[in-house]
Amino acid sequence: MPPVRPSTPLLWLRWVTCLIALGAILWFVFKDLAPRIDDSDPLKLTMVEAANLELTTQTYHDLQPDFTQSFSEPLNRMIPHRTDGLVQPLWPWIAAWMHDPQNVGATLHGTGMFRLGLTLGFLAVLGFVAARSFSLPTALWVVLMAAFHGFVPVLPFFTGEVFFHIALLAFWLGCLYSLQRNSLWVYGIIGITGALAWLVEDRVVLPVLVVFVLVSSLRAIWGWVAAHFSKVRGISLWRWRNHWLGLTLLAAMFFFVSGPRLAESHELFGQAFYSHVDHVRWLDTPEEAQKWIEQHPNAAALARVPVLEMPTPASALGTITSEQLATRLVRGAALVSRQLGSALPQLLAMLGLLILVTLLTLTCCPKAAHAGERLHPETATSVLFVTASITICGVIALWDASVLPVRHLHGLVMLLALSLAWGAESVLRRARRRGVKRWIVIAYGVAMTGMGLWVAASARAWW
Repeated sequence: MPPVRPSTPLLWLRWVTCLIALGAILWFVFKDLAPRIDDSDPLKLTMVEAANLELTTQTYHDLQPDFTQSFSEPLNRMIPHRTDGLVQPLWPWIAAWMHDPQNVGATLHGTGMFRLGLTLGFLAVLGFVAARSFSLPTALWVVLMAAFHGFVPVLPFFTGEVFFHIALLAFWLGCLYSLQRNSLWVYGIIGITGALAWLVEDRVVLPVLVVFVLVSSLRAIWGWVAAHFSKVRGISLWRWRNHWLGLTLLAAMFFFVSGPRLAESHELFGQAFYSHVDHVRWLDTPEEAQKWIEQHPNAAALARVPVLEMPTPASALGTITSEQLATRLVRGAALVSRQLGSALPQLLAMLGLLILVTLLTLTCCPKAAHAGERLHPETATSVLFVTASITICGVIALWDASVLPVRHLHGLVMLLALSLAWGAESVLRRARRRGVKRWIVIAYGVAMTGMGLWVAASARAWW
């Protein structure tokens, strides 16, 4: 066990400051969101919210089973499975437990307060965990980014984005942990959390999962080559022999959790992974997308579409010119920037700070004398995973934004903020072991304090 650090006045002051700051953040989140939840109007729901409410009503009846004629069929219907091709089943299933069929307004208010309570509890846990792992300014910056650029913009909507953010974070951390230490149980956790996140929102998980499989497989091949052809034996907690069995376990857990939804989708649309998004993203306008969704509610309607008229990558990219492609991506960039607001420049500033800390460590510190003073070479796989995942999700969002809402990108803000903070703190921790100049540590703390104040100031404009 690691040695217990003795309590000191500075340590007590640090935790008191953390509690006060965290309490203030939670209070302002509650103050901002509670009135907006109280003002929820069933007549002002978006198309996605209305689809969620419709599935909630259907799922509500699934949760009132009649076992007089059969036992297995009603029990199977109680598992999250319903989809209309646009909405995933997990949030309607959760909301159905709180649904009042006689009062839709009560359903919207009750589920909204439930999401708010879950968010506040999650942010409190995130704050304490981050404060134990990072410096206090960095920990508070992560919580501020998660709160005001992650949860606050999406929580008032009758969707499952709060659950998506939490499940996606668990999935993301599982992937990063597996790239450092690939125990078999971690692959199982990745499969479960990835499936849960996908059962809420299907536009991020599969691309990230594909990137993880590719990067970890490259890591396994690298490990096999090093084991058979390299004469230098390094120290690693990553076992290439575990990887292929781990991927099998990952797939088994993913399909075990998502299986009922896949079966329902296959029955309705003839495709297990069917999603309207995969078709309408190749259209040109939101109006065309909405019309397509309304006109193709089942497999029969899809079967009537001529092959050449089906929206596909080939039909869209095969006829588009380079100028039209650039125009659409630029328009998408403007829409993404408008959706994320000041989160983008704040994340870019943190990326710049990470690069600066790394350069200062390389140029202003003594050379590393042992492994504990340098980043492990295997860190490259984590950097590759984060970079490739964010890049691919970003490019997809730039294309989709002209047709589809991109509110799901707020789920990536917390992941990227946490990853950048982890990178900066890891570099600085090793720099301290190498005797970094004190002014670099102080400057980093001042910069992170300024970053936190920047997030708080930009969030204050909403109140």
